[in-house]
Amino acid sequence: METMPTVDEHAPVARLTGIRNCFGSDCVHEGLDLDIPAGQIIALVGGSGSGKTVLLRTLSMLREPDAGRLELFGVDATQFGERRRIALRRRVGLLFQGGALFTALTVLENVMLPIREHTTIRGKWLTDLAMSKVVLAGLPADSADKYPAELSGGMVKRAALARALALDPDLLILDEPTSGLDPIAAARFDELIRELTDSLGLTVIQATHDLDSIWRGSDVVAFLARKRVLAMAPATELAGRDDPELQAYFQGARSWEYAKLHGVANSSTA
Repeated sequence: METMPTVDEHAPVARLTGIRNCFGSDCVHEGLDLDIPAGQIIALVGGSGSGKTVLLRTLSMLREPDAGRLELFGVDATQFGERRRIALRRRVGLLFQGGALFTALTVLENVMLPIREHTTIRGKWLTDLAMSKVVLAGLPADSADKYPAELSGGMVKRAALARALALDPDLLILDEPTSGLDPIAAARFDELIRELTDSLGLTVIQATHDLDSIWRGSDVVAFLARKRVLAMAPATELAGRDDPELQAYFQGARSWEYAKLHGVANSSTA
């Protein structure tokens, strides 16, 4: 049986090199490079059409890049057959935009699904393991028997998070996890992600437009523009750079208050 290499704590959890993603003649990424350091929360940001979701799909091996190399946990995922890719995918948890729960299944059944598909765990052990993920995601125990339509928006996100955690991933990929949530629910979700990252040793990358998630809920921000990762650094550092695209994003009318709170000043916006 083939086994996957263990994570090297000194190497990036994921490395994308020379990635090209195209739809016909329209390429959203061209020569994109990105290293994802272990144990951090990375916010993936950029304007509409910059390809944030497409990049997450590439990273999670749901989309084959048109060119380039994807390394996960020190191995080249683009050279693997489907059998070894499945083994790699088990180490990646994915929360889709909107949650994407199966509406005909309860919360517990949604969480049990990947465990049943990828392991031999059955019976009470399966139920108990899935239940532990429901609780880990911050849901009350009685939510396990509810259907997605019976949940609030925040609870749907947490249920989707529980499913993403079902196989104990090393890398957690979140696509707009706080979109549609009120500020209090969004802040609590950010706090939960931080707690899980610290306690479980997760690495997290999340595409987001949420300014709180960008400024307070992430360690590093990867900024997509010009079909590549234009810059990657803490938000405070990116906001102070002279690049006009970074200034427009980080020191625009909506984010300027966050910049000021973090002591960032620039003569063009002062």
